[in-house]
Amino acid sequence: MKKVKHILATFVHSFVPQDIYYPKLLHTRFQFSFKYYFIVLSFFALIITGIVVYQVSPIKMAHYKNATIRSLMSFPDDVKLTFTKGILETNLDKPLFLWVYDGSQPLFMFMVQTRDKMENAHIPLPLVFLGQDKAQISYKGSVFVRPYNSSWNFLITKPTIQSFITQTNSYFPAFILFFYTILIVLVPLTFMVGVSLLVLLSSFLVFVLLRTFIPHIHLKKCIQASMHGTHVPLFTITLLFALFPFVVNVATIAVSLIFVFTLVSVYEMYSKDTGHRKGR
Repeated sequence: MKKVKHILATFVHSFVPQDIYYPKLLHTRFQFSFKYYFIVLSFFALIITGIVVYQVSPIKMAHYKNATIRSLMSFPDDVKLTFTKGILETNLDKPLFLWVYDGSQPLFMFMVQTRDKMENAHIPLPLVFLGQDKAQISYKGSVFVRPYNSSWNFLITKPTIQSFITQTNSYFPAFILFFYTILIVLVPLTFMVGVSLLVLLSSFLVFVLLRTFIPHIHLKKCIQASMHGTHVPLFTITLLFALFPFVVNVATIAVSLIFVFTLVSVYEMYSKDTGHRKGR
């Protein structure tokens, strides 16, 4: 309980850079700050992982998978989509549409149009648009275009779609298990490594920026101040990700906030220091 209280007290004092607390870091062991930083960062990584898992939960994935399969079953019996040397051809003289119905909300999932391009702004964009020589993926205002592989030579028909559905149903449980195993490991690891790299980079930049004004500044102490001073950025990033997942440019916000709070934390740490002690 004493260790827990100590960690909570450190968290409260570290949350906003204060003149009273941060100069004490000059005489605080780096090992303590590193352990404390690891605990706090793990806590936020756990929250981020929970948000991601909730957004792509197995129940939701199974729901969308079943809705997509129901739409694929409506693929016309006489339609043929042929990929030959990176060019898509079809025996239709009109576009092919695929809508996925999630309750009462239809999702414009898929469109094939090999003759005309969707250049009119009033035409809604599907999630996947297959043109004559390239595919276009649109999601939440972002558009990704990729040409077909020139080595593609295959045919898509109703039996092909049915075979795909059978294989999807067969491998879906194994895919879910593998996907979430990777997700639970990769998301917190990526978050912790990414934030730590930003802390190191911000500490180095602040060290270079302030060494002219603070001759006795030390890089290790800049890193230590950043470990304590990044609580507000971590809290803000987590909150934004929870409210607007996959929409807000969290990376840009994270870089800006971590640098600013590192700068303030280091300045506050040295602002009341009158000596030239190196610290521990």
